[in-house]
Amino acid sequence: MPRIFGVNIIAWLVSAVALYFVGFVFYGLLFSEAWVSLWNFSPEQIEAAEAAAGPSMALGFVISLATAFFIGLALKKFGAEGLVPVTRKAVFLWAGFVVTTLAYDTVYALQPVMLLVIDSAHLLVGFIVVAVLHDLLDGVMSKD
Repeated sequence: MPRIFGVNIIAWLVSAVALYFVGFVFYGLLFSEAWVSLWNFSPEQIEAAEAAAGPSMALGFVISLATAFFIGLALKKFGAEGLVPVTRKAVFLWAGFVVTTLAYDTVYALQPVMLLVIDSAHLLVGFIVVAVLHDLLDGVMSKD
């Protein structure tokens, strides 16, 4: 199977699409209204966001590609094998980097805590899905 820095390319691409889909479920179906309301966007900001939806969605997928790649690379470096170990490592990465980074907006920009909860939950589910897919699609993702 072709690899980049030891990361299975098929596992990487499939997990990136899955991560993007998790975002769609969270922000397109489950929490769309709550999330927009919590950000307190003006009608002009909403209109501008809708006008830029195409490029925004494309860039969002690029972010999913980068995230899925680096999770795969981290799993390789950790030597994580099997569903439970890769899930633990995904939660470890999420807790250590995602929650702490997102918390800056709550602490310094005074964003509502519920935004932190929604965004963190989205990425927790996403990180776990990516890690599990890497493991399943590559047999053992971390082996060269």
